[in-house]
Amino acid sequence: MRGHLLAVSGRFLVPAVLAALATARTAGAEPMTTSPEQAYNQGQIPAARAVGMGEALNALGVGTPAVFMNPANMPLARVYHLEAFGAYSPDSKRESFGLAIVDSVLNAGHISGGLGGTWNQMDSDGLNRVWTDVRAALAAPLGDYFSLGATGRYLNVKQNTAAGPFGPSTASDGSASSAIFNQVTFDVGATAVLGDFRLGAVGHNLTNPGTALAPTLAGGGIGYGSQLFSLEVDGMADFTTYGSTTGRIMGGAELFLSGHYAIRGGWRYDTGMALNTPSLGLGYVERTWSAELGVRHDIIPNHAETFGVLSLKYFYDAVGGSSGGGMDEPDPM
Repeated sequence: MRGHLLAVSGRFLVPAVLAALATARTAGAEPMTTSPEQAYNQGQIPAARAVGMGEALNALGVGTPAVFMNPANMPLARVYHLEAFGAYSPDSKRESFGLAIVDSVLNAGHISGGLGGTWNQMDSDGLNRVWTDVRAALAAPLGDYFSLGATGRYLNVKQNTAAGPFGPSTASDGSASSAIFNQVTFDVGATAVLGDFRLGAVGHNLTNPGTALAPTLAGGGIGYGSQLFSLEVDGMADFTTYGSTTGRIMGGAELFLSGHYAIRGGWRYDTGMALNTPSLGLGYVERTWSAELGVRHDIIPNHAETFGVLSLKYFYDAVGGSSGGGMDEPDPM
């Protein structure tokens, strides 16, 4: 019965997705309607689970999201995850495509490792900012209740010259023949486990590049997680993007039903843009794979952004564990 339903759904879903992509491409000739700060979103990499939960996963975000958010979370669940994802916003004309892998099972001594890479573009008919983001992460548990992790990040950013309101400018545009940013930086994170609660803290771009393309950020969160329910509240300080330090407050919840279905909701408030952003997410998980969708929409009258992420994951079950702790934790330690 399930196979029949999937087959029938596929007959309608695939044409609908192709039609939506064709419509998006047709509309691509229009300029973006958001600010560059909204569209770039601090250069953060979108994960479907994180987007659905208001980007509040600094404490509970194990598996592949840990490579981009808090690497210290990788050892906290015994997983071997491979993820492919794509994201799109019709308002900022942003596209993101990426792959990530995390291994906290096969390495001796519970040393966890992860790799992630994305290609991104926004405002293709205007600013046309294109960036490649590659990350490699390592983490280790220190006893049963604490872990540390670090991520190396290579970021290359290019964009059109003379696309701004003041015409050609080496200071704002860079040059037509080279990237405006091409550097290596790093993140460091720590996570503490207190029963069903977790406390996470992370610093991003700690070489302090001094640009909004790779802003120096400090974040933290407290989360509660069980097999049926997860809840997290996070905060983040941005020291670079604006003239003074700004922040974000994020919160999200996840309900896991019947061993297969995840329902998520979240909210994010950004003080730099005075922007409220609610979000929703859905997920379906089997023992060896999952499909997830996260969507957020800014509440702002003139230039709101809608942003969606679709993620497909493969779980390699090397230890024969049972499901527990949510979609990203099929094999907890």
